[in-house]
Amino acid sequence: MQKLLYITTNLNDSGGVSRILSVKLNALTKDFGYEVCIINTKGNLSSMFYHFDKKIQIVSLSKSKSNIINIATYRKKLKRAINNFNPDVIVNCDNGFKASILPYLVKGKRPLIYERHCSRNIKSGTKIETLKFKLSNRLLDFSIGKYNSVVVLSDYAKQEWDYNNIKVISNPLWFKQPIMQSSLNDNVAIAVGRLAYEKGYDKLLKIWKIVNDKHTDWLLKIYGEGDNSQLKKLAKALNIQNNVQFFEPIKDIERIYLNASMLLNTSSSEAFGLTLIEAMSYGLPVISFKNTLGAKQNIVNNDNGFLIEENNLAAYANKIIWLIENKQEMQRVSKNAIENVKNYDFNAIMVQWHNLFQSFK
Repeated sequence: MQKLLYITTNLNDSGGVSRILSVKLNALTKDFGYEVCIINTKGNLSSMFYHFDKKIQIVSLSKSKSNIINIATYRKKLKRAINNFNPDVIVNCDNGFKASILPYLVKGKRPLIYERHCSRNIKSGTKIETLKFKLSNRLLDFSIGKYNSVVVLSDYAKQEWDYNNIKVISNPLWFKQPIMQSSLNDNVAIAVGRLAYEKGYDKLLKIWKIVNDKHTDWLLKIYGEGDNSQLKKLAKALNIQNNVQFFEPIKDIERIYLNASMLLNTSSSEAFGLTLIEAMSYGLPVISFKNTLGAKQNIVNNDNGFLIEENNLAAYANKIIWLIENKQEMQRVSKNAIENVKNYDFNAIMVQWHNLFQSFK
């Protein structure tokens, strides 16, 4: 039995990384017989959003206000976990500073994998955050060659890294492709994802204002974790507050897709876009900005979805209006979207991970 040590952050939240790790690590434990231990560098494990198999060990690191203390604690607990668990492979899913220093903290010749879930070019709302991302990338350039494999989510993401150890393994569609698809009869558009700057919800509300001026009977529903107070203020300022609703994340997201007619994605940075393939599996047409990696990977423009030039809010809104007014085209795109997600079969992608781990034996 191979032992896998996973290092990640915010394991308890409702984000796509936590979702994928839960289903993937559960499968590695149940179906492939791996023994798995997770080091969670942030978060309160008493309130886990997703289910992790009880056989999976989880070690949580307490967070201090001092970064120096955090790094010292991380090094100490990492060493203790490695000594106690004695993993055969260590997988890092933390995209921050810890990804840069991990190869220098692990002694011996244990295989190291860096599992990258975000784009190298993350957009930020503040100069400080932008500087932090640039510094993180610069530091990572010094250490990324020390990983045995760096796994990214798409061929487009691979182009961001000029190294020989880059491997592409896409995120899987974590549920079996549904028998039921959306009827596309509900006057509802949805957006799904945490309420962060790079998701571009402020742009989405401005887009929806244009749509709403022409189609007052349509509703935008936004599902995401985070503070929505500023977005609610913007919706009120745009006078669309009666046609926009905000919801907390929900686990049974499938029913949300069934009762919607399109998914709107306005992210400025998206390495894969798990919600894109989730929505497409239910036959929802997806509209996204074309500059994001996930959109380019999953959407063929005017075939199984639509790609809009970045920040062209009018063009984005006009595409929504065109879809609303052309039901036959909406159904055509829906059929193509369902066909596209067959490329993300869960079992096939889990075999790719199994083969990667076995290659280090």
